[in-house]
Amino acid sequence: MIDAAGRERRRLPAALQLALPLVARAPQEGVGRSEPGPVTTTGAVATRAAVVELMLDLAGYREAETLTDRLALEPAAGEGAFLLALARRLLASWQRQGRPACDLVPALLAYELDEGRASQARQALCQLLADYGFGAQEAQRLAASWLRTGDFLVEAPSLPAADLVVGNPPYVRPEALPRERLSLYRSLYRTMRGRADLYVAFLEAALWRLKPGALCAFICPDRWLFNQYGAGLRRLVAEAFSLELVLEMHRAAPFAQAVTAYPAITLIRRARQGHLVLAQFSEEEPAASEEEAASRLRGLAGALEAVRQGQGVASALPAGLRATRVEMAGPLSAELGVDWSGPVLAPERLALLRRLEERFPTLESEETGTTVGIGLATGLDEVFITSDSRLVEPSRLLPLALRGDTAGGVLRWSGHYLVNPWLPEGLVPLEDFPRLRAYFSRHAEALRRRYVARRSPQQWYRTIDRVQFGLIGRHKLYVPDIARRLEPVLDEGQTYPHHNLYVICSGSWDLEALGGLLLSDVALFFVACYGVRMRGGYYRFQAQYLRRIRLPRPGEVTPRQRQGLVTAFRQRDRRLATRIALELYGIGIGSLLTSC
Repeated sequence: MIDAAGRERRRLPAALQLALPLVARAPQEGVGRSEPGPVTTTGAVATRAAVVELMLDLAGYREAETLTDRLALEPAAGEGAFLLALARRLLASWQRQGRPACDLVPALLAYELDEGRASQARQALCQLLADYGFGAQEAQRLAASWLRTGDFLVEAPSLPAADLVVGNPPYVRPEALPRERLSLYRSLYRTMRGRADLYVAFLEAALWRLKPGALCAFICPDRWLFNQYGAGLRRLVAEAFSLELVLEMHRAAPFAQAVTAYPAITLIRRARQGHLVLAQFSEEEPAASEEEAASRLRGLAGALEAVRQGQGVASALPAGLRATRVEMAGPLSAELGVDWSGPVLAPERLALLRRLEERFPTLESEETGTTVGIGLATGLDEVFITSDSRLVEPSRLLPLALRGDTAGGVLRWSGHYLVNPWLPEGLVPLEDFPRLRAYFSRHAEALRRRYVARRSPQQWYRTIDRVQFGLIGRHKLYVPDIARRLEPVLDEGQTYPHHNLYVICSGSWDLEALGGLLLSDVALFFVACYGVRMRGGYYRFQAQYLRRIRLPRPGEVTPRQRQGLVTAFRQRDRRLATRIALELYGIGIGSLLTSC
């Protein structure tokens, strides 16, 4: 069940193309109502039947097995896409085995928070059971035992251990949850910290319900693999589980209707870490029917199983499928790092990335005095941003650079100001600025409704972030947060950055030469390895990815190269910038093409 929401990889030149970008755009979904406090319902989108069948095949939940001796657990049933598929396979296995009907009861358990959707799923279960010869009352009792209306996250600790946990967990931002409910979930699940979304808690709950050797198969965002909020979940997997498969399905239309979602099928087993299969399935043309989708997906499970067993050959994979098997030298934390923050690449490109990481320091470095930050978030742009230079006292207006001011690679200030409530020592006393006080008073109701104001009522007129006065008047590079390419722009101290701009300052680099390096395809290579590529070929240039770009040391750049980078930056000549960068990094075009 996935609803559209959230923030948002066009191909590099041939020398720097990436493989297997396993970065999901997180969808958002509501989860119905429950006490204490209502949980906002924002709609649900079911997983397509063909994808459900693929996931059950990948998980080894097949009719030929004795499924009545296993417990399959579905944490968020919705209207029954996974539940009905599980039941069909279970009933077919049961019928073939000739087992008594009572053996079916403990073999399947599902939860759904919303009673309306649960009722629909039970009706469908009853119809399925009728097809297998069950009477109406018997079917109703069995359907009721299989599907409970309730909060899986609350009840999971008391549930029996499962052989398989499978499904599509809900994704809800923490701020969309009632405070009491969020506190409860965080008290139950240690991985749900900071900005962690609800699907993180579902993953943790599912993992702890696994028997030794059992499997969790979810289709969900794979952002937990690289984002900061997934660090706790990565630690948990590294401690006690084996990440076995990540199958990116960004371009495979896995849901029943079009939504802005970038999911991956993820298999995690309660076992010591073994090898990991990384795969990508894409469909250039969407399937015309569910039958066509099923036909396309039918061969994927067998092909991926062959890769998992080390028998897969790339040339023999079905159309649209790319896969590689990574032999893990140790636990997940040792192989990828607990703070691993990027998609996994094909071995040749991973080797190139590792070689560059070993040789060159990161962009953010004490050695060079280079830092990466983000602009100011106000919490209410319509109040804190203005183009009226006479709105309040002149000293309370700070020229603000917006993302649109950087279009074309040159900073062209649009005349917007931050209505600035800050002094270096803290918030301004409003009584000292009558016009500012009157302005904020007119908007007091909206300002006080914000979370930051409710948390600190005495600071009701603050922005979310404080103004960093050291940035005012300082030369710096701005990088827009979303773009198809890295687009660094120089600010010579005229403005202060809005939160859609990332900020690079340096004590050692000529900022124009640094801007030239960042303009190159080599710099984009790093970000594309670590970061998020969104629909339409756009990247998210977040600080956590920018910081990990590797750079030569300023002293390793010759005067000729430095001047060439400055020229490339000023003229937005990406080809020149890339040519000099390849020279600085010691990447030979011929050998690089071979590795790619």
